[in-house]
Amino acid sequence: MQSLRDVPDRVLAALGRADRGVIVLAVDGLAHTVAAECWQPSTLDLLHSTVPSTSTTAWLTSVTGVGPEGHGLPGMVFRLPADGTLVYAVNGTTLATGPADPDARPGLLWPHPTVFQRADIRCVALGRELNSLAGPWAPAVLAGCERVTVTEPSRLAEQAADPRTLVAGVANDVTEVLTEPMLLWAYVNLDDYVHRHGYDEAVRTALTQLAGHAEQWAAAGWTVLAHADHGQVPCTPDPALIRAFDKVDNPQDCLVPAGGAGRIRWLYPKPDRIEHVAARLADALGDAARVLPLAEVPELGTLTGRVGPVVAIAASPRFPVPDPSLRYEHGGLDDDELHVPFAVWH
Repeated sequence: MQSLRDVPDRVLAALGRADRGVIVLAVDGLAHTVAAECWQPSTLDLLHSTVPSTSTTAWLTSVTGVGPEGHGLPGMVFRLPADGTLVYAVNGTTLATGPADPDARPGLLWPHPTVFQRADIRCVALGRELNSLAGPWAPAVLAGCERVTVTEPSRLAEQAADPRTLVAGVANDVTEVLTEPMLLWAYVNLDDYVHRHGYDEAVRTALTQLAGHAEQWAAAGWTVLAHADHGQVPCTPDPALIRAFDKVDNPQDCLVPAGGAGRIRWLYPKPDRIEHVAARLADALGDAARVLPLAEVPELGTLTGRVGPVVAIAASPRFPVPDPSLRYEHGGLDDDELHVPFAVWH
């Protein structure tokens, strides 16, 4: 199975064959199964997301072709061992501070060339919500692009609250900036809505409308690609498991609070408390999670210090996600979290 690591080469190959240029629709939070029900493109492939299946990790991989072990960004919340801080990766905010390891590799992330920097063509990004983010993550994803704003930032939340309005807004933005030849990358924030409502009729109608726009652009001579970063699955977090997780994640046993996001979370126990914390967490979560040592987690095993040595991966909708108000979540290893679409309209 191919993965998000293959996206840059696919985009460059499409550029080599394109008539007027390439439009990439970067749809946040779309599972392959849902795309397959709503789209009828020229081709629709299944790609494997990153581990964890979270936006910060997956979007960076999709533009660099490098996984978290290479770009150093293992999720939404993780520890920077070089200075001992726990950070929120989206904007680089420090959440907590603990002991530092001065010998560890520094930096929130480790830069690699993006597909935009490799492309021999003008590259433009309709980053929309990404354009207003502070910190190094969004600039790393869009490195090599002209970052253009069409829709006013104050209107983005309103559009994201209704997928049909969102798609209309994105389509308008694309139409406003299309100038051949170019590589245009457009962010489609479906994720916020799916977290609250799942893949309901509004989502499916919007996806059908998005495909209609893709068909029109393709008919006008553009090659249109659309892919996601991850999908989502239903969650019904158990309050008792939330309390149990928080009880294990305590300052007496752990260097800093837990990291991860959604349906994958990890703890940072003190060196002499690792086995104790792992046993307590496995007992507390029972069949709602798989509790693994870091070395056994795909793609993350080399990120010692950044990822905690005790990792819990959801095995049930009851898993204690950090935000229990959400109806759908991601981050884990279920097929609908990991399997994402890669569609092409020629």
